Amino acid sequence: MGKTWIRHMSTGARIALWVSILILTGILINLLAIRLMGDAQAWRHWLDKHTTDLLIWRLCLYTLLIYGWCSMRTRLLQHQPEAARRLCRAEWAGATALALLEISNALSNAEAT
Repeated sequence: MGKTWIRHMSTGARIALWVSILILTGILINLLAIRLMGDAQAWRHWLDKHTTDLLIWRLCLYTLLIYGWCSMRTRLLQHQPEAARRLCRAEWAGATALALLEISNALSNAEAT
């Protein structure tokens, strides 16, 4: 049985499943952290105290993501050269989303100080 049921899902359903899993994971991580820290204010204080460390962590993740994407992109274009335009649009969309996320984080951190 395994992963075969995922293959039979539509693309939209797969996207919705992944988004739901990511949101649920984020909520669970925050709830666990709040429980470990004692309360939500202590968790918020910890996040504020480690803003720079978390930025460095995210930049490392983005670097790994870009490295993996470049190798995957090369292989995909070898098999499907006509996909270049779609990939370019996806790359711009991803880069824009990450840039907006980081700008939003920077602005919310600036307001907090």
